[in-house]
Amino acid sequence: MPTMTTDPASTVAQRLKDLPSDALSARREEALARYQDIQWPSMRDEAWRYTNTREIAATEFSGADSSATIDADAVAPYVLDADMPRIVFVDGIFQPDLSTATSRPGVHIDRLATVMADAPERLTDHLAAHADWSDDPACALSTAMLTDGVMVELDPGTRMDTPLHVMFLTRGGEAPISVHPRVLVVAGDETTGTVIESHVGLGGNTVLTTPVTELIAGDKVNLDHYRMVREGSNTWHLGDIALHQGAHSEVSSCLLAFDGPMIRTRMRATLAGEHGNAILHGLALGHGARHIENLLRVNHMVPNCRSRESFKHVLEDNSTAAFTGRIYVAEGAQKTDAVQTNRNLVLSPTARASARPQLEIYADDVKCTHGATTGELDQESLFYLQARGVPTAAARSMLVQAFAGEILDDVAPDSLRGQAQMLLRDRLPAAEHLAMVE
Repeated sequence: MPTMTTDPASTVAQRLKDLPSDALSARREEALARYQDIQWPSMRDEAWRYTNTREIAATEFSGADSSATIDADAVAPYVLDADMPRIVFVDGIFQPDLSTATSRPGVHIDRLATVMADAPERLTDHLAAHADWSDDPACALSTAMLTDGVMVELDPGTRMDTPLHVMFLTRGGEAPISVHPRVLVVAGDETTGTVIESHVGLGGNTVLTTPVTELIAGDKVNLDHYRMVREGSNTWHLGDIALHQGAHSEVSSCLLAFDGPMIRTRMRATLAGEHGNAILHGLALGHGARHIENLLRVNHMVPNCRSRESFKHVLEDNSTAAFTGRIYVAEGAQKTDAVQTNRNLVLSPTARASARPQLEIYADDVKCTHGATTGELDQESLFYLQARGVPTAAARSMLVQAFAGEILDDVAPDSLRGQAQMLLRDRLPAAEHLAMVE
């Protein structure tokens, strides 16, 4: 059970004092001050009306054991492809023996701790510059406790030949811990790359994880990002993903949320160059009493840009999902083309979904639409399959698989798509039938 204290924020302040001074010390201090100022909100706060943080606020989290290690056999089930370069962290601690990714000309893959120590000027205009920690306690805490993570930097005109797999595994201990994974991707002009994150919980110890990813793309960039969430049974996952892109760029971020009692993710995209295309999409599965929340904001700051947001939730038992999506069109951002959709499939009478699609437009020559739907399985389709001899459980599972497939089919890396399809299938009844028809 979590350890309760009257002032958890004081523990965070002490942990910050224990960190060595470096190039980010001033920013950490600012983030800590902001965290102490805003604290964890109640459900009366509009941005947190669907997420109960009372237990998080009352829990004293310590840091992870700096000597944390893990066996290769424990990591193996979560490896996507043996040949895919990877970087592995356990409870926020880098695991060099399990990491295979290395830099090559034009593609720089480094630990953030190394960059902070040896070349902090590489971080000055990028790290914590786009993930806004001023209005969110999870992001502020993550920034205050920032000590390590991964930086990927692409020199102009380079191409990543294979995706990079960043694995953040949490195990925890007898006392609750908090971990703060960080990924920074800086893609120079005319570059191409793919970065995949896996957030995996090993066991049922109490953990708070606040992952923050910043994707910064120049002009004519094609950048794909994926975050797979498979947390432990007692892990609170409060994450951030921030995109900032230049002209003629296409940046895509996909969230796949499968496990964890609470999975809350903010995604913010800023189109800062003309003819940019931002794609935010995701799929989440709700079981038990799991709570899933996605908060999206796409900022169209210049003319002639396009954005697409598509999120789907599959909910059963007593699970809940909340979606808040805002399309912001700045004054002068004419010819904006933005579409936002949220679809929820509710499989039990006690599951609940909430949606708040929003538009904020200050230009008059735009095409912006939003929509949200919540419903059960289509009874006509179910009857059609049953009439052709498909067992009821298998028919229901096939319809769920088809609903989710619209998101999963867009997952480009074969190994990630295969893993996601397997996880979906194994959570559905009649899995052997589904495996046979794939």
